Amino acid sequence: MLKVRSVLTMIVTRRPLISLLVCVALVLAIPVSAAEMTPCLLVSGVSFVPVSLLPQGLQAKVVERTPTINIEGLKVVPVRHLAVSNGAQLKWNSETRTINFRWQGRDIELHALPNLAFWRDSSIIKLTGFRAQTTTAKCVRVVDGDTIKLGNDEKVRYIGVDTPETKHPYKPVQFFGHEASQFNRNLVAGERVTLEYDAGRRDRYNRLLAYVYVGDMFVNAELVAQGYAQTATYAPNLRYQELLLYLQKQAREAGKGLWSRSYPADDTTADAGGKYLGSKNSDVYHYPACKWAMKISTDNAIWFDSAVQARAAGYRPCRVCKPPQ
Repeated sequence: MLKVRSVLTMIVTRRPLISLLVCVALVLAIPVSAAEMTPCLLVSGVSFVPVSLLPQGLQAKVVERTPTINIEGLKVVPVRHLAVSNGAQLKWNSETRTINFRWQGRDIELHALPNLAFWRDSSIIKLTGFRAQTTTAKCVRVVDGDTIKLGNDEKVRYIGVDTPETKHPYKPVQFFGHEASQFNRNLVAGERVTLEYDAGRRDRYNRLLAYVYVGDMFVNAELVAQGYAQTATYAPNLRYQELLLYLQKQAREAGKGLWSRSYPADDTTADAGGKYLGSKNSDVYHYPACKWAMKISTDNAIWFDSAVQARAAGYRPCRVCKPPQ
């Protein structure tokens, strides 16, 4: 050991250039760990990377070509969309949840983290200063698609989503209501859930308002992504509004669940041959699966074959389901 130390001392004192080369070689030999990768958000099978953590040249491309999503002041962009719009190649490793993003001959290593883990990452905390407030409890009963009951008798209403009615005292069971309730039951019944809170903790019925997780799964987002719920965000709880709207758009374009258009013949909003639905008592047109479209009676229903036809009749697009203009 003494001989090794004496040799290194001689190299450092007498051969500074050699010493520098040895140091560089040692640095290059150090493997890159997951902690040194760029963290990205993984929700419902979709990865989102923070724009500010991308190389400068790629950040400029994001502004030009790719829509961004804002969460707690952090702008993120869908990784696959970013790759397609910039001619990059992606390689996904499901075991390590890592993504190799190859752009212009450069490899960018991304580490996909589930929602809560993403916000606990030190580099994300440094960027945003945000720390989620959470508690855990056991789900003892599923009320419907967006409401559960905990072991302490508290009712929890999911933030940012709305599933078709199945238990409303004055409304019939709505299209896809039973399916949404069963899907929610499959996810959370009997499970230990994590509740993440936003600015407002309770609604006017004194129910807890929360984003709900089972393990790594973000339940609110999963309901929207699979077409069992629509977005329904109300101030001040707007943290994941843009994320949920993005997932809803993907579900709608894929024709999932509520957006499948497979309406039963006796449904009050059954497809009468048109593509969009309006009411004689308003100037708004909707997708048929929109929660507001479901409130339109058969006598007041007006169907349109296209958005152009609806606009020509003096109607404007719904701000909730956002049909094309």
